[in-house]
Amino acid sequence: MTAPELIAKPTRHSWVTIGTWVLLAAGLTVAFGHNFAEMWLRWFPAWHSTDLSLYDRFVEGESYYTHGPLIPLVSLLIVLLLIRHASIPVRPRCRSGLIVLVFSLLLHMMACRARVNFVSGFAFIGVLAGVVLLLWGGRALRRLWFPIALLVFMVPLPDVTITSLNFTLRNYAAAGGVAAVNAIGVIAERMGDMGNQVILEGGKTLVIANVCNGLRTLISLLAFGAIYAYVCRLRGGWRVILFMLAIPVAVAANSLRIVSLILIADIWDVKTATGVFHDFSGVLIFVLAFLMMFGLERLILWARKAVGRPAEILPLFHDARRTSDDEGQWSRLVGAAGGKWGRTAVVLILLSAVGAWWLNMSLPPIWNKQVAQKALPAVLNVAGRDLKSYELELDDRTLTILETRDYLYRRYDPVSMNWIDICVIFSQDNRKGTHPPDLCLEGGGNDIVAKGGVVVSNVEGRGNVSCRELVVQSGRGRKYFLYTYKCGGRYTASFWTQQFVIFVNGFLDRNASGALIQVSTPVTGNLSDARGRCVQLIRSAVPYLDRGLP
Repeated sequence: MTAPELIAKPTRHSWVTIGTWVLLAAGLTVAFGHNFAEMWLRWFPAWHSTDLSLYDRFVEGESYYTHGPLIPLVSLLIVLLLIRHASIPVRPRCRSGLIVLVFSLLLHMMACRARVNFVSGFAFIGVLAGVVLLLWGGRALRRLWFPIALLVFMVPLPDVTITSLNFTLRNYAAAGGVAAVNAIGVIAERMGDMGNQVILEGGKTLVIANVCNGLRTLISLLAFGAIYAYVCRLRGGWRVILFMLAIPVAVAANSLRIVSLILIADIWDVKTATGVFHDFSGVLIFVLAFLMMFGLERLILWARKAVGRPAEILPLFHDARRTSDDEGQWSRLVGAAGGKWGRTAVVLILLSAVGAWWLNMSLPPIWNKQVAQKALPAVLNVAGRDLKSYELELDDRTLTILETRDYLYRRYDPVSMNWIDICVIFSQDNRKGTHPPDLCLEGGGNDIVAKGGVVVSNVEGRGNVSCRELVVQSGRGRKYFLYTYKCGGRYTASFWTQQFVIFVNGFLDRNASGALIQVSTPVTGNLSDARGRCVQLIRSAVPYLDRGLP
């Protein structure tokens, strides 16, 4: 028999199986390709900067998910190791699999309709779990649950959530670093109770930036902590405890980094602290955190042995090792897609792919009417004074991001040192036009040093209007911001409430218009004076906005 005759020709069933897997992969690629493209830009914010080198496009920008691309690779490696070394029976759970798969795909459709990318990321994980249940069964999912669940750490949280966590952690980091160096005799203080600037002797000023606040370490270390807890020598609830300990480990490691930055700035200079040492300490912090995780595992093992309850050290996958009965496991797993439930999964995923493609392509057109421009008069009576104004402009890049060109940007009382700017961003059918000013301010290099809630009372026709306030540091100057959202016929200070109301109104064919109303003024004296000016302008402007905006 010749060599070519030894090669078996694929049977009809094998071609059906291969075709099913190809269609599953193609359907998932189309259904979630847009979402992964958005994730990539969150992993690497400078990717669109084609004027940069390839290396700089990967490393530039503030990203808290640079580990994101590694997570699918690690998950795939774990899956391959499990299939190679563990017993994974094929016993499909059709009803459970269909429920999980259909629910996840519907969640993905809703996320595409609302353009909420992180929800689609979580839906993708649910789709994978549903496919495993449908084709292979519950025991297979129990074997493969960890690499599937690990994918959670590749999905970036919303920018709004990141900004809020940044602010909180940054202030804690600055306060903790100053307290620690004061305890060892170094004279340092923060610029204001809520500031992220540390003042040292000799007029030195060290800024605790976003990348130093520990959030990047926390997110990355949680992913590492999950992997380490999965493969460590501990079992049962001790694994969960070790994973949860990754949070204080990240905080402790980052605190040591902040202290070291302050000490270097005090001993040498700020340039050294924020230059070479800053980059070096960014790598060192992960090494330190990993060593702390290793040490905690050994400490738990030692403590259990000391109290007379030593842990039983068992090899990985000890309770699921393959036996002679599992010969041909790869073939069974691959061949499971050739049946009717494989074809069912293909049909469902291909339908969702068409729906996702259509929803992602049918974006609302750029809203370019001039509704906001006409909503306020050029001369506005504020607290008994007629304030004149002149027009300001937003740049094209900002308008492109907002997906609307319907805005009002005006400066009232421009000849005074206490001028007041008002910016109204409006769209009748696109909630992307309104997002927290925090994102743009921090993206522009400003430092937000204080946040809070303010209620503007005695508003004509409204009573009270809830707002949010920001105090922004730019160089040595400060600026006060007060903003609220209009969603349909109501006002709210909550971004998420506004997004939800606009989405539901659009879904129910109601008034789905939305607007961001932002007022700002320089802090030239007392902060309460700046707040008072902005409150008065909001109080005077809202009645006009009620009449001028849908």
